[in-house]
Amino acid sequence: MTPKSQTDLFAQAMKSFTSGDYPAAMEVFEQASQGPSISVNESAQMYKRMCVQRLERQAPQLKTPEDHYNFAVGLMNAGKFGDARKYLETAVDAGSESHHLYALAIVEGMTGSIDLAARHLRKAIQGDRGLRSIARSDADFQPLLQHPQIREVLAGDPQPAE
Repeated sequence: MTPKSQTDLFAQAMKSFTSGDYPAAMEVFEQASQGPSISVNESAQMYKRMCVQRLERQAPQLKTPEDHYNFAVGLMNAGKFGDARKYLETAVDAGSESHHLYALAIVEGMTGSIDLAARHLRKAIQGDRGLRSIARSDADFQPLLQHPQIREVLAGDPQPAE
């Protein structure tokens, strides 16, 4: 690595850092800290530590399945379906509440896993039959109604969950 390429890496990391993308910044700061310029190395290491601290502060302190579910709903409302998945999976693993499965069905559907969305929806409806009519009119669920697998689950009696 040349001093110029090290400085370029540091500048790239700073862009990520200032935009709040701390995971990306941390990775590039690590690369920049391996170059020939000692002053850039030290600055990159310092900023990398700052990234770690900010990521630790951002991490939610979730204790219950309902905490995970509520946090995931906030992510879903922000359009971060992929990020919401892990929190919903944690909530479902802890007790499989119907509304947790329903939300997970939305997340799976919005991220392209329609078959998995249908399975979660089927299981959610088995636990709470009222979710069938809610899904039909839920604005968040409307984009998924274009898929035959979802319409089939909403059309009639739920089949046994897998």
